Amino acid sequence: MDFQHAGEVLNQFDWSAAIDVLLIAGAIFAAFRLLSHTRAVTILRGAVALILVLVILGLALDLTAVNWILENGLVALIVGAAVIFQPEIRRGLDLLGRTGIQDLLAHDPTEDTIDAVAEAASRMARDRHGALIVFERETGLQDVIDTGVPVDARVSPELVEGIFFPNSPMHDLATVIRGARVVAASCELPLADEVRGGARRVGTRHRAAVGITEQTDAVSVVVSEETGEVSIAQGGRLFRQGRGSLLSQELRRRMVRRADGDNSQNSGLERVTNA
Repeated sequence: MDFQHAGEVLNQFDWSAAIDVLLIAGAIFAAFRLLSHTRAVTILRGAVALILVLVILGLALDLTAVNWILENGLVALIVGAAVIFQPEIRRGLDLLGRTGIQDLLAHDPTEDTIDAVAEAASRMARDRHGALIVFERETGLQDVIDTGVPVDARVSPELVEGIFFPNSPMHDLATVIRGARVVAASCELPLADEVRGGARRVGTRHRAAVGITEQTDAVSVVVSEETGEVSIAQGGRLFRQGRGSLLSQELRRRMVRRADGDNSQNSGLERVTNA
């Protein structure tokens, strides 16, 4: 490394350069936050990882063809990304215009949100009111949200119960929660193709709860109107769950991201199905 050249560069780093770097960093961060509400971020992560691997191999092994493509294909990659992610970029800019800084940064459900959902699910289970609630996590669910009715209200037990009250206009499908807010209700979810290994047959609501967790890292809470049972779906699996504080504790545990990506192991729950 040329330390003299590095020193000259650092000497030229003034307040103007610092502001320049901060603006670029802020723009990149905002772009990632906007895409984080869509499934495009998963594709983007994979593409970035692949490019990094190619860069490292190209430099380490002096691969001429790979290095040439990387050096001359940057513009094409940027244009291609803009075309591929055009719907997500439009949605993200629309989201930025409709939300504040706090809502943009907030992503994970708070403990109060989890407690409110657990309380609502317990009440609905007692009254045999069916419900399906989906917590958005790292993988964005904007394409699912767009199929429903916008709500954009802070989570409360009364709000969740009102949405799923029998014969209400939005009680049939799923409600999606992002951060501490109910984003939309009456959302369509993909159905699991097959639910195997269960002790009993499950209906469409449970298949939808499992289906969305097969394709994303979302966590679903489903209440059966036939039996009054509360279940949690994660990673394509469905688990019977107790009510009240037990449900709240289990939801908190499952919302904690672990390096192995599997929060279903070593759980005290009974596995109902392995989709």
